[in-house]
Amino acid sequence: MHLAEEFDATAVVLTDSGTSALVLALSIAAGKGETVALPAYACANVVAAARRAGVRARLYDVDPNTLGPDLDSLRKVLTEGVKAVVVAHLYGYPADVPAVRELAEENGVQVIEDAAQHAGATLHGVRAGSMSDVAILSFGRGKGTTSGNGGALLGFGEYARNAVAARKSGLVLPDNGVSDFVAAAATWAIGRPDLYLLPSSLPWLHLGETVYHKAKEPRAMSHVATSILSRTLNLAAEAVAVRRYNAFALHAVAATSRHVRAIVPIEGAMPGYLRFPVLFRGDPHEEKALGITRGYPRALSFEPELQPILCGQTVPLHGSVELAARLVTLPTHGMVTDADLQHLSQWLHSV
Repeated sequence: MHLAEEFDATAVVLTDSGTSALVLALSIAAGKGETVALPAYACANVVAAARRAGVRARLYDVDPNTLGPDLDSLRKVLTEGVKAVVVAHLYGYPADVPAVRELAEENGVQVIEDAAQHAGATLHGVRAGSMSDVAILSFGRGKGTTSGNGGALLGFGEYARNAVAARKSGLVLPDNGVSDFVAAAATWAIGRPDLYLLPSSLPWLHLGETVYHKAKEPRAMSHVATSILSRTLNLAAEAVAVRRYNAFALHAVAATSRHVRAIVPIEGAMPGYLRFPVLFRGDPHEEKALGITRGYPRALSFEPELQPILCGQTVPLHGSVELAARLVTLPTHGMVTDADLQHLSQWLHSV
C-alpha cells in the first residue's frame, strides 16, 4: 500500500469507512466534550462522526462560488472557541487549507482535512489530503478510488505519527469483507449514466441521496477491501485524467449556458472533479436518467441529528443554504461515454 508515500504521511491507518477515519481524527485533534468547527455544507456523515466522537460543533459557512470555507465566517467561529476545525474538499474541488491553517494557528486550533472527496485534486501542486495535521480519506461508493467500503486516517509530523499509530491498536477487528465486495461490484454495475435510471428508481438504494447513518465503532479495513484498494489505487491517475477531460468538456458548455453557473476553483487549484457541480440560476432539477443529481439536500444547520451537539448558532449561513437549494452535480467518471457527454451537454443548454 503506497498511501504514505503518495500523501507524504508519517502514519497511515486503514479503516472500514471514511466516517470511522473521521471519528479517529476527531479523537486526536479534539477529544470528548470538546468543540470543533464543521463546514455548514457537507455530507451528513460528518455529523455522524462528530456524534460518535462525543464532540460538540460550531458551524462555519461555505462559499457557494468555490465550495471552500467562507474565511470570514470561519474566523468568527474560531474566536468563539473550538479545539479543532474540519475543512472538506467537496466534489474534488480543493479547499484553501493553507489559509485555514493560518487562521487555525492564530487561535491554537488543529486542522483536520476531510479529503474523502479529494479525487486527486491539488492546490499549488500539493495533493489534497496532505496539507494538514491529520487527514482522512474515503474509498466508499462514488469516491473515485474505491475498495467497496473503507477509509484511511493519515498523520503528518512527529506528533500526528504517534497519535495516529496509537489508534491502530484500538480498532475493532474487520468483518469478513463480503459487503465490501458487493459494494464494489454494484458501483461498477450501475456506473454507466445510461444504466442509472433503473437503480435510481429503487428508493431503498438511496442513490443520489444523503441519508444519515449512525456511525459505528471504528473497525480496521477488511482484507477484501484492502485487496480491492491495492488494485484501484494503481488506476487512480488514469481515472483523474478521464474525469478532468469530461469536466473540461462540460465546463465549456456550462460557460455558454444561461441557466447554470459552474463552480470556480480557487487560485492555484487543479480539481479532481469527482463530480461536475453547477449552480442553477433558477429552480434546479435532476435528470437521474443521465446521472444528474442534486447536491446535499440541506445545510447542516438544518440537520436534525446535529441539533443535540450544536452550539448556539445565531448568524445565518447563507452560502450553505444557497448550495443546498441550487447545487446540482453531473457525472464525470470513466464510464461516461462521448454519447453521454453529448446528452449531458444538451441538458445543460435545455434546462
